[in-house]
Amino acid sequence: MPEVPFELAPEDQRVVDELVDSGFDPEVIGAMSAEERARAERLMGLMDLLGDYPVEDSDDALVHATMARIDRAEDERAARMAFDLNQAESSGRGAGRRIRLPDFISVAAVILIAAGVLWPTMTRFRQRSVDLQCANQLRQVGYAFSNYRADHDDQMPMATASFGPAWKDVRHVVNLGPLVERGYCDHGHLNCPGVDEHADASYSYQWQLAGSPGRSKVNWASSPRMTLVLGDRNPLIDAYRARRSSEATAASLNHGGRGQNALANDGSTLWLVRPVIGHDDNIWLPAGSAELKEGVVGDEPWDVFLAH
Repeated sequence: MPEVPFELAPEDQRVVDELVDSGFDPEVIGAMSAEERARAERLMGLMDLLGDYPVEDSDDALVHATMARIDRAEDERAARMAFDLNQAESSGRGAGRRIRLPDFISVAAVILIAAGVLWPTMTRFRQRSVDLQCANQLRQVGYAFSNYRADHDDQMPMATASFGPAWKDVRHVVNLGPLVERGYCDHGHLNCPGVDEHADASYSYQWQLAGSPGRSKVNWASSPRMTLVLGDRNPLIDAYRARRSSEATAASLNHGGRGQNALANDGSTLWLVRPVIGHDDNIWLPAGSAELKEGVVGDEPWDVFLAH
């Protein structure tokens, strides 16, 4: 059964308070009613019963055991406080001065994982940025072509000096020279951002009729058919001059072999993953050629052959 708490009646509580104040001597208590005095006598009678059940003094062994228990509890509390203090120090300023090997390995692993995830993304972002800068450079040259055409009877720029009939004898950067010499664009506009800005022109120009100044076979913005005028550097010509072999559909080295930008005669720019447009027109080769050979040049009006 649950224990029922024992409580004195309010009248008994007042009498007990009076007894406590008087040192348990009812005679010292001042004026009391007959009922309160009777209550006091009964309460004193109950207290006298305590004398009938004397309590022996505590055993020394029990006292020592109790004190030992208290001392052990104090030691445990002190140990917990010391542990908490060490924890607080390790998480505060002292932690920076004590780097454990497992912590170092964990941090290094996190850094390596982050680098493994972010580095390819940053590389692609940089490559994309270079691709866009290159396209913008070609657009600037497109504006130069448009202004040059307006000032030169719809003709494309071409050097006045005579060249041999073969593409290997012609450096088409010279044909682009009038754009820079006459202030239509800067020399830097003729260089892809993916290569050395101080290098020779890193773009290849549509094949011009060598030795015939003013006889360009390409009309800027007035032709009914779109064709390419300028593009990233032709890798087959560089391979030929270096006596190296190269596949006919190799990508320009301007963008690490990922593709090439090209400028059309309507001012638009194109990104070509393969150097082919239209009906298998390879922009690196003259029409009808499977490889770059000496003496083969492009004579077809709409054949795109970018040379430098």
